[in-house]
Amino acid sequence: MFVKRFARGSSWAVLLWALVSVPGASLAAGKQQSPKEAKVSVYISIINSQSQYVFKSYSSYTKQVADVNKGPTCNEIDPARLSPGSMSSSALDDYKSWKKALAKAPKLESDAAALDMVDALEQLYRPENEASEYYYQRKYKADACKRGIELHPLLMAGWTKYMKAEDTLRVFLDKYTDERDTAELVKTEKQYGKGLHYHQSKLMLQAKALVHLTDKPLDLATLKEQMALFEPLVTSAKELVAKEKKGKNAEGIYHGGYEQFVSAASQYGDTVKRLVNVLEEERADPKSAAKQPQRLQDSVKSSISAFNRLVDQSNKVMYTKAMK
Repeated sequence: MFVKRFARGSSWAVLLWALVSVPGASLAAGKQQSPKEAKVSVYISIINSQSQYVFKSYSSYTKQVADVNKGPTCNEIDPARLSPGSMSSSALDDYKSWKKALAKAPKLESDAAALDMVDALEQLYRPENEASEYYYQRKYKADACKRGIELHPLLMAGWTKYMKAEDTLRVFLDKYTDERDTAELVKTEKQYGKGLHYHQSKLMLQAKALVHLTDKPLDLATLKEQMALFEPLVTSAKELVAKEKKGKNAEGIYHGGYEQFVSAASQYGDTVKRLVNVLEEERADPKSAAKQPQRLQDSVKSSISAFNRLVDQSNKVMYTKAMK
C-alpha cells in the first residue's frame, strides 16, 4: 500500500492519504484483514474523508481573516469568504462509527491521535455550520461581527486540535506502510523474481522515499542520493517493458497499464530532477532565489502532483497470468 500526497497551503506537508493495493500485497482480493489492518483502515478512512476538507477550511478562513490572533473584523475585503464550509448531518453518524471502531482491539498507541481527530471534528461541527451560514448570509451586518468574533476561537481550537493529531497519526502511518511495503517487496521477489511485479513495487517504494523528502526542509544532497537509486530503476523498468513488448506479453503490457505506469514513473523522476535543479540554482544565486520564492514551492507541488499521478497509474495496473 502506498500514499497519495497533496501540498497544504504554503507548506509541503501531507494532506491526504489514499491507500492503493499493489501486486503481491496481503490485502489482495479474497484475504481477510487482520484486526490491526482493520484498525489502520479506520485511520485511513478518517483522513481520506476529512483531512482535505479540514485543511481547506482552515486555509481559506485564515487567509481571509484580518488577524488570526484577534479574529475577524468583518471589514475584510469580502467577509462572505470567511465562510469555512459546512458539514452534513450524516457526518455525525460517521463520528460515532469511527469511535466504535477505534475502541476495538488491538489497542494501538496511535488510537489516541485518531480519537483526537474525531473529537476535533465533533467540536467543529456546530461552529463551522453556524459560521458558514453567518458569513454566507451576511448576518455579520446585523451584529457588527459580534458572533463572528465569538466563533473564531472555537474554529481555531478545533482545526488546531485536528491538525496536531493528524501529524501524529501520519508519523505512525508512514512507519507502518514503510515496514509493510518493504516486507511485501521481499515476498514479491520470492514469488516472481525481479520481473514486472518486482519493478512496480520497488519503483513505488523508491518514489515514496523521494516524496517523503518533501515533508521536511529540503536537503539537496539527500534528494540526489535518492534520485541515484530511483533513476536506474526507471531505466531497468523501461528496458523490461521493451523486452516484454517483443514477446507474448506485448498486449498485456499496454492494455494492462504497465507501460503507462513506467511512463508515469519516468515523468515523476523528471519533476524531482527539476526540483533538484531549482535547489542547485538557489544555492548558486541566493539573491535571485529571494526574488522568486514561489518557484521552489511550485517545483515541490509539481513533484507531489506527479507522484499522485504515479500512484493512480500504479493502482490501475493489471496483470495477465503470463506476466511475472
